[in-house]
Amino acid sequence: MASKPEDKTADKTSFFKKKRVKQIAIAAFVVFNILIIYWTASKELSREKTENLEGPTFTWWLLLLAVIAFVGALAADIYKYYILIYHFTKRKDLKLAAQTVFLGRYYDNITPSAVGGQPFQILHMHKHGHVDNEHAAMIPVIAFVSLQTAFVLLCFLTIIFGSSLVLSDVTYAASFIGILLIAFAPGTILFFALKPKVAKRIASVILKFLHAIHIVRNVEKTEEKTLGEIEKYALTVKQFIKNKKLLVKVMSLSFAYQFLLYSIPFLVVSAFGGNVGYLPATMTALTIQAAITFVPTPGNAGAAEGSFYLVFAHLESGNTFWAMLTWRFFTYYAFIALGGLTYLEMAWRKKKHTLSIERSGDSTKQE
Repeated sequence: MASKPEDKTADKTSFFKKKRVKQIAIAAFVVFNILIIYWTASKELSREKTENLEGPTFTWWLLLLAVIAFVGALAADIYKYYILIYHFTKRKDLKLAAQTVFLGRYYDNITPSAVGGQPFQILHMHKHGHVDNEHAAMIPVIAFVSLQTAFVLLCFLTIIFGSSLVLSDVTYAASFIGILLIAFAPGTILFFALKPKVAKRIASVILKFLHAIHIVRNVEKTEEKTLGEIEKYALTVKQFIKNKKLLVKVMSLSFAYQFLLYSIPFLVVSAFGGNVGYLPATMTALTIQAAITFVPTPGNAGAAEGSFYLVFAHLESGNTFWAMLTWRFFTYYAFIALGGLTYLEMAWRKKKHTLSIERSGDSTKQE
């Protein structure tokens, strides 16, 4: 019996439909990012009158130090992912580490309250880095917990030893709530990792509730899978904590990232002629970030630039805007730009690979 001829026309139509949907999705994504950047920039631009924006004066070598601090912070974060990837997969992949950092920071800055980075990092590592599900989930979680822990500890040191140096009583008081909220996430993760039996009981109760309201269908199968994942996760975290050498490296790099990033406000204020000490500027920056962390806007826009005027208020009016915009570039726009460039590079390589396969197929047909 003759086989039914393949419907090549239908296949082509389906291919072009998928390609068009993907192109529309990419275009919508680009427009979305442009709108976010426009919105945050307009918030910042509206804070200074146009006549005060001319003729900024600055010290170039202090701005150069700010650039070095920013690059150093990125290098510390990338190296942290690099050693975690090597520890769990035995692969030296600096490119994957850099991509994961850039994409994570990118999504942190375009999602409300900076909550979008880790899921996309997990997806990227599994899909593009060929890291298995378990380790693709664990690496960003460990990196996140270490970074948040370093931030919380620095904030506690500020509260204990530097409260008199913080430039704003309002943000200092508000930072207490922010620090507790920030500490809640890594604290909960570590608690469940060290107390897996408690985590399993809580997960079981939640799954039974979801089953009762008809969200989870097969509760036994889902519970078995979930409890298995919790057990694997707890074991991995315990192994990481017991590895003192790796733990010290990861925490040191997390402290280096936070230290360098929160040195930038002092360098920027000083570059534009501000007279403020290193500790007051850095400690105020830490407490302000803690106070505004959970403001539900992309990149904490609005609250961030408004609050940091407390640091930049030491400048003359004409330089305040430029100092604040320079700081926002280092802590916000630069991460979006790096993430966008990473996406473009990945899309270009994928297109190049597809064209190479198509040409290879055409040459085979001709032969």
